Amino acid sequence: MAEQSDIAEVIKNIQADVTTIVKGELELAKAELLPQAKAAGIGAGLFGGAAFLGITGLTLLLLGLTFWLSLGFQSWFGLDLLGALAWGFAVMAVVFFLVAGVLALIGKSRMNFTGVEATKASTEAAVTAVKDAVEKGQQDVAAMSITGRRPELEA
Repeated sequence: MAEQSDIAEVIKNIQADVTTIVKGELELAKAELLPQAKAAGIGAGLFGGAAFLGITGLTLLLLGLTFWLSLGFQSWFGLDLLGALAWGFAVMAVVFFLVAGVLALIGKSRMNFTGVEATKASTEAAVTAVKDAVEKGQQDVAAMSITGRRPELEA
């Protein structure tokens, strides 16, 4: 009976050690990743600002192109200013819709996701290894309780 309580104590100690190791690894990972996450956040903010300014600049450029096209419609077709502006903006809107459609089709063709097969295989292998280790431990405990000797010492 004392051997079983010793085994239970060893198992409790192993569980405590594993818990301590896992907590330590999580704290280490957190300590390593926190500065990187802060730097990534600042970088993302700067990229966001750059994207905003880039989009604003592109918008101004395209508005200028639209007005230039409207002036062309006014001189080429003899339209009044309001009619020329309407046609210029309509033509640019159609161009934008066409470009958006092409980009959507390209994006749709690139959206082919596969499962996480490598992760599943790794997880299944780890679970199998743990189950095998538990079964071997149970067999060793059963053999030790029957014979009174440790199986690894008999080999």
